[in-house]
Amino acid sequence: MPRLPLVLALAALVLLATSPAIGPRAPLALSAALALGAVGAALLAVGRTPGPAARIAALVACLLVADLSGFLWQPVMILALAVFLLLARLVPGLRRGRPWCVRGRVPVLATLGCAAVTPVGLVAWLLLARPDLSDVVGAYVPDLPVPILLAGAVGFAVLNATLEETLWRGIVQEDLGTILGPAWAVAVQAASFGLAHAHGVPRGIAGVLLAGAWGVLLGLLRQRAGGLLAPILAHVVADATIATIVLLLPRP
Repeated sequence: MPRLPLVLALAALVLLATSPAIGPRAPLALSAALALGAVGAALLAVGRTPGPAARIAALVACLLVADLSGFLWQPVMILALAVFLLLARLVPGLRRGRPWCVRGRVPVLATLGCAAVTPVGLVAWLLLARPDLSDVVGAYVPDLPVPILLAGAVGFAVLNATLEETLWRGIVQEDLGTILGPAWAVAVQAASFGLAHAHGVPRGIAGVLLAGAWGVLLGLLRQRAGGLLAPILAHVVADATIATIVLLLPRP
């Protein structure tokens, strides 16, 4: 296996993991340095090893640059994906033969099993860790009537699940599979997904481990289903649970 594609893909994912690890209140100069490093890795990958590694590096660069906007995570993902897909059409080294998002089938028992573990895990984490989620409530729960908040929660669950599955189980896992093989691709994308939750819900070390373990299940489900629809459906259940928890918490 050529080393350069692997090194560049992993370097990009390390930069992506470093961003949430340093926290949302990190100095702008540090966040900008991470974004600049990701852009450099993407340019090197496009020039030296076009294909899977270049796509992963370019996606990470788009995410870290978009994150400098200060927007919430969902607009950041939308902006990054839009720019990435535009670049993939314009830059030969980023083009892909197959479609980015394949629907696949929905294995009912596997999808239900993957979905069912998340409410149990999230509620157990909430009761045992008793985390301070006031920052999430302040950012995502405006002072609006309950019906509007419920509609927003549904929209959040569907949008966030679709975007994160497209990023991790879609683009990252698919291209890592070409570089590392399917088993390692599942493991690496799950580690990246878990580290992205260092300051999310769940959060902290427990959150990273829980999200990482769940990322393994979602990655295996994506492989079994042959597409993203099944993991998106399972992910919607988790995000609906998170939205319910956040709505039930008192406003700061």
